[in-house]
Amino acid sequence: MFFAEVRKQYQYKIENHEKFSTEARMYHEMDLKYKMKCINKPIMICEYKEDGYTKNIKKVFKENPYGHYVYFKEILEQHDMQDVSFKKRLYVIKHYILFSYLTKQYKMKNIKGMKNKMIYILLFIPGIIKSYYF
Repeated sequence: MFFAEVRKQYQYKIENHEKFSTEARMYHEMDLKYKMKCINKPIMICEYKEDGYTKNIKKVFKENPYGHYVYFKEILEQHDMQDVSFKKRLYVIKHYILFSYLTKQYKMKNIKGMKNKMIYILLFIPGIIKSYYF
């Protein structure tokens, strides 16, 4: 849930004429300017649609990779992630490699932080192989 006046300041950013963009990119932008309070309790219980986004995530990724690529690229280029857990850092770098593969945008030079660069180097070849079979 968001305050309406805050949420209205942000838009979903569509890349490369895609039909879908990850909402995480917009939330990340909001996080940089506003404090958020996270509640670890269900607010609403819903059912997933059979033809929905979550059940068809691989198809969505393949058909709309640029928005995801830009999201993970922005994180790695703007933050060294020193205060981020290793698990979360791995998540970001693995997904950056996946979407680099899907968009054919292989760029490491702008990644901030030596740890991030080293993890990227170690995961790049296994990540490309896994992405190929993904």
